Amino acid sequence: MTRVVLPLFLMSALVSCAPISGTGVSKNNDSKNVSEVGDLVSTQCRDPRPMVCTMEYRPVCATLVSGGTATYPSGCNACADIVVDSWTDGPCEEM
Repeated sequence: MTRVVLPLFLMSALVSCAPISGTGVSKNNDSKNVSEVGDLVSTQCRDPRPMVCTMEYRPVCATLVSGGTATYPSGCNACADIVVDSWTDGPCEEM
């Protein structure tokens, strides 16, 4: 009998947050957590929040509950932070 031991980083990739439903990272247009304003598609973060995200780098601009914005490495990382309300693709514009 052979035992397979996976490194921790590989195990976390196997338990990634996308495409778990209800995490706010899905961009399915039939979902109630996605809204479109002009050309921007905003994804609402929902509970339960993701606890583990892959190390994928696809920057998003998150809208914070306090009203500001911040760039996160991915939608999953944004929704994992409880101060984030929603996010759109691409980094936030610098002012």
